[in-house]
Amino acid sequence: MGAKAREEVYEAFSRYGSGLTLVGVRDGDHDRFFIAASVMTASVDPFALAVSVGSGRDALPPMLAGAPWTLSVLSTGHHGLVEELTRDTSREERLLALGAAGAEPASSGGLWLPDALAAFTCRTSSVTPVNDQTLIVGEVVEASLGASAAPLLRWNRGFGTTASFAS
Repeated sequence: MGAKAREEVYEAFSRYGSGLTLVGVRDGDHDRFFIAASVMTASVDPFALAVSVGSGRDALPPMLAGAPWTLSVLSTGHHGLVEELTRDTSREERLLALGAAGAEPASSGGLWLPDALAAFTCRTSSVTPVNDQTLIVGEVVEASLGASAAPLLRWNRGFGTTASFAS
């Protein structure tokens, strides 16, 4: 694929809107986490979620090793947190931002946000390498409902709501 075609495909991908989540996993004494937009329901019997994880993410090794991971569905109230976590900042700055946002260790150990729209604890059940990503399917072992609010979305390289993108 030529550079111009690749740029067009990249631009087209930016128009695929999706909800945002925080994925957290415990790795020994360290919290590993990332913002994920590539999440989907993989199964409903039993319940399972699939998440695309970049091959360079430090959360990938513990997820592959079977550590339980949490997925918090983000609301518009998490907009500032997402901006902070996706900026070029240090790990310490990102941990401070998570702490300020109220992130806590889940019973499984992975960080989660108690004020998220919903939260899921998963155990990896399937792994599929796909080029520079790894598609991880996790069986849901626990779920909780949180606040009722508008979901935070990623669209056209930005974060917001359907209303904010319409203007």
